[in-house]
Amino acid sequence: MPLPRSTIYIDGFNFYFGIFEKHPEWKWLNLESFFCHLRNRENVVAVKYFTAVIDPKKEASLRRTRQETYLAALSTLQRVQIIHGVFQPRTVRCDADCRQEYTVPEEKKTDVNIALAMVMDCIGDNTDSVVLVSGDSDQEPAIHWITKNCPQKHVTVYIPVLPQEQNKRRVDFYNSIGVLCRPLPLDNLSAHQLQNGVKVEAGRYACRPDEWHVPQSS
Repeated sequence: MPLPRSTIYIDGFNFYFGIFEKHPEWKWLNLESFFCHLRNRENVVAVKYFTAVIDPKKEASLRRTRQETYLAALSTLQRVQIIHGVFQPRTVRCDADCRQEYTVPEEKKTDVNIALAMVMDCIGDNTDSVVLVSGDSDQEPAIHWITKNCPQKHVTVYIPVLPQEQNKRRVDFYNSIGVLCRPLPLDNLSAHQLQNGVKVEAGRYACRPDEWHVPQSS
């Protein structure tokens, strides 16, 4: 009997701020290898990674260069799909006495892109198992819709969160609709890193940024 098909849907920025911001040594993660290992009783047919290019208006940005390097490395993996949102400026007002207005970048489209991808894959019978990697409550309506309208689909939600932050995350809603929701297991992140240099095309490599190497013990 064939293994059930599984599709992984990753909120890239939620993943980053939940885990990688404090652990740069894990940032060079091989998403395909990690999630195939995590879901080893299923056939992972796609790993869909939702993100947006940071600092889009800057002529030069080291953060953007590191991100683009990682995305180039990910693009060599057969089952990984990268779905782009955008950053748009948003005007906010200072809460202090100055009350001045200024603009901040705000990510757009990722939440909608994830929800649409999950729903469309279920409607199109492209997957048997929906695996959402996000702690964002904005995905709750889409997950609820899937459980109601595609009850034959198995749904799992992993929250990307460090152990010391787990008690701050609420899972009441998912529990109330019978969806398995748990913190993303972190034990094997270090074992599923990409090679330090990934060949992306003839004569060109995406190399792990120096800032993302494993810290040397003293």
